Amino acid sequence: MAELWPQIEDDFNKLFLAISRELAGSRFQINFSGELHEFSEIPWDEISASYRRQGNYPESLVRMALASDCLHHLGMAILADHRIEEQEFDVSFSMALPLASSICTLSRFRRYGVLDRNQWDVFLSAFMSDREWFGGNCKETRNLSLVLCLILHHLGRDSSLLPTYERMIRTIVGAVFQWGASTDVERDLVAKIDRMFAICNGNSYTSRNRGASRGPSPLDPLKPIELEPPKKDAVQQYGPPEQVLDEAQEELDGLIGLSSVKTEVKRLMAYLKIQKQRREHGLKQSSQTLHFVFKGNPGTGKTTVARIIGKILYGFQILKTPKLVEGDRAALVSGYVGQTALKTGELVDSALDGVLFIDEAYALSNPTGQHDFGQEAINTLLKRMEDNRDQLVVIVAGYPRLMQQFIETNPGLESRFTRYIDFEDYAVEDLCRIFEKFCSDAEYELTTDARAMASVLFTAAYQGRDERFGNARFVRNVFERAVGLHSERLAAQPEAAITREDLIDFTQEDIPLEAYPPLKGKAIELDQTEWLATCPGCGLESDGGTKFLGQRVACRKCQQKFQFPWWQVRAETVGGIDTDLLKPR
Repeated sequence: MAELWPQIEDDFNKLFLAISRELAGSRFQINFSGELHEFSEIPWDEISASYRRQGNYPESLVRMALASDCLHHLGMAILADHRIEEQEFDVSFSMALPLASSICTLSRFRRYGVLDRNQWDVFLSAFMSDREWFGGNCKETRNLSLVLCLILHHLGRDSSLLPTYERMIRTIVGAVFQWGASTDVERDLVAKIDRMFAICNGNSYTSRNRGASRGPSPLDPLKPIELEPPKKDAVQQYGPPEQVLDEAQEELDGLIGLSSVKTEVKRLMAYLKIQKQRREHGLKQSSQTLHFVFKGNPGTGKTTVARIIGKILYGFQILKTPKLVEGDRAALVSGYVGQTALKTGELVDSALDGVLFIDEAYALSNPTGQHDFGQEAINTLLKRMEDNRDQLVVIVAGYPRLMQQFIETNPGLESRFTRYIDFEDYAVEDLCRIFEKFCSDAEYELTTDARAMASVLFTAAYQGRDERFGNARFVRNVFERAVGLHSERLAAQPEAAITREDLIDFTQEDIPLEAYPPLKGKAIELDQTEWLATCPGCGLESDGGTKFLGQRVACRKCQQKFQFPWWQVRAETVGGIDTDLLKPR
C-alpha cells in the first residue's frame, strides 16, 4: 500500500507557505456565529501572542496548527471503531513521523521525539486524549488551520486554500478507510466531514463575487487588522530591575583588571542604594547629577562599563530602561545651519529613559574658536540634559588629556558633569589574561611556549605604549592574527596528520610578534628565560622557566598550590632582542 504522507505532502506544504505568508503581514479577529459558532471558541489573540513571544512567528504556529489538525483527523479515522487494524496501523504510521516531529516539540510530548512503530499507538492515544493547545481533544485549537484557510478564502486573499485543505483531509480519511466507509461509525465520520466542508464552502465567498447579491454570512464580522509590533514594558523587555542589577554586579566583578574603575562604580552603587532607602522612607534625596566623564585610552573598557552603569541605574529604578545609545560627532553634527540641533535632538530622543554614550566627545569642540556646528550640538545637548534630567544620563568619553580640556573649556559642561572615572591602561597581567580569555572563549588553548612568547610580546607592547595604545583592542588584534597564523601552519600539513589537539593548541609559532613593530622579525630565545612567581600563601618569590607557565605548582616553603603566572618575565633573561624593550621607559 502506498505511503500516505507523499500523497498529502504537497498540499500540506502549499498551505503552510500560503498561510504563513499572509499572517506575516496581518492579524485577524475571530468572531464566528451561526453554523460556524463552534469556531468562536478559538482564543486567537492568546495563541498568536504566545507564539510571537516564542519566536519564528508565524511559521511555527502555522506548522503546529496544520500538523495537529491532520493528526486529529487521522486519529478520528483510525479510532472510529475503537481499534487499530493492521492496515490502518501501516497507513497511519507512514504519515505519523512528519506530523509528530511538530507535535513532539510541545513539552508534554517530547518523550516521543524519536517515534518508532512500538510507540505509535501509545503516542496517538496520548495525543487524542490531550486537552491542552494543539492536543487532539482541545476544542480551543481544533480545526485552527481550517479556520485560517476559511478567513483567507473569505477575504479574497487565496481562493485555492479551502479546496486544498479539503483534499488533504479527505485523502487522510479516505486512505484509512481504503476509500470506502464500511461501517456505520465510519459513514457517520465521513458525513460529518461532508457537512463541515459544505458549510465552509456554502458560507464563503471571494473577491470575484463580492459585488453579487448574497445573504448575510457568518464570516461578515471578520476584518483584517494591520499588524502592530507588540508593545513590551521594560520588565518584559529587559527583565526585573533586581535581576538586571544582579547581572550588572556579576558583569562588573567579571571584568579583568580595572580595579580603580570597579571601586568607583561600587561607590556609585552604594550611593544609589542609600538614596533608594531614603526615598522609601520618605526622606529628601541628594540632587547630585549622574552624568559621567570617562577618561581613558582606547580599549580600556569604557563602553562596557557604560553598559553596566545603565543596568545599575535601571536596577535602582533611576532610569526606566537599561538601554545604552552610542553616538559620536557624526551622529550629532550636521553640515548645514539649523540641522545640528535637530540631529542632536533625535539622538537624545532615542536615548530617553536610558544612557547616552558619546565617544570622543571633544571632537564636538573647536579649540581654534572658529565657528563650528559642534558647539551647536553641545548647546543642544546641555539644554536637553536640563529639560530631561529625570529621563537621561549622559556619559562622555575619550582620551584623558583631551577630555580634560574639553570639559574645562566649556563651563556649561563642567557644571553638569561632576563624576569622573579614570580608565588606566591595562597592565601586562591584564593583557595576558584578556588574551587567554579570547582563546578559551573561541576554544583555543595556549601551550607553555605560546604563553612565553605572548608574555614577551605583551610586555614589550605595554612598556612602549603611548596614548594610542589599543589595550584590549590590541589584544584582540593579536588574537585574530594568531588564529590566522595557526590556520596557515596547519593548512600546510597533510590533512590526515592533523589531530584535534593540533586544531586547539596555539604554539609559539602562532604568536604574531609583528603586532608590535619593534619585535618584527626578531628571533626571540626562550631557553634561558625566567618568570617571577609569588606564592599567594606565604609571599615567597621564586623563578621558573617556560615549562612552568600556566601550570599548577606547589610552593616549596608552605606547599600551597597555585597557578604559575606567565606575565612577569625577567627582562634580562630574554635572548635575541634588546632587553630594554621589556623595561619601563
